[in-house]
Amino acid sequence: MDKLTAVTLIMLAAFAAQVLTSYFRSQRTRSPIDVKALSDENSALKARIAALEAIVTEPGYELKREISRL
Repeated sequence: MDKLTAVTLIMLAAFAAQVLTSYFRSQRTRSPIDVKALSDENSALKARIAALEAIVTEPGYELKREISRL
C-alpha cells in the first residue's frame, strides 16, 4: 500500500469517527420529550378530526359535492 492510500484511509477513518462522535453527542444531549405538550397537541388534533368527520358525514355534504361537480 502506498503512502497516499494510507493517508487517505486514515483521513476517512478520522472523518467517520468525527461524524459518529457528533451524532452520538447530539443524541445524548437532546431535550426530553414534553409529554404535556404532546398530549395537548393530540387532544387538539382529535377535536379537529371529529369536526371534519362531522362535516363529511353530514347529509348535505354529499349533495353539495355532487352539485359542485356538475
